[in-house]
Amino acid sequence: MVSYGEFREVADDAPDARPRTPRRPGCPFCLIVCGRAPATVLREWPETLAIRPRHGGVTAGHVLVIPRVHVADVAEDPVVSAATMLRAAELAAEAGDCNVITSRGPSATQTVRHLHLHLVPRAEGDGLLLPWTAVPPAGT
Repeated sequence: MVSYGEFREVADDAPDARPRTPRRPGCPFCLIVCGRAPATVLREWPETLAIRPRHGGVTAGHVLVIPRVHVADVAEDPVVSAATMLRAAELAAEAGDCNVITSRGPSATQTVRHLHLHLVPRAEGDGLLLPWTAVPPAGT
């Protein structure tokens, strides 16, 4: 087990995430997984990686959890999705208040077609709005 960031190490008790080697050529997360693109790896498990978003994220401590196999989105392979969520949940337990979010499809704001879960630490009054959060009227 390797830990590169601020999270504590966890046991190597991964569920069956159907380990496969296929990668999608040109997929930025597949390139990170196979070591052909740079990333700040915060935690590593047999089936997933936790990385820092390329541009730092929307809050301090923002993390992406990605499977090592190419799965386009949360619905493509429920076993891989569940294993990825397990690891995101472990990190969420350490992070305190946070959002754990994934998107499926362009209409839902998915910009990279490789399953990834955002773990976004939150603080009271941080001003970060979710897409479905009503914006308060100006001056209130």
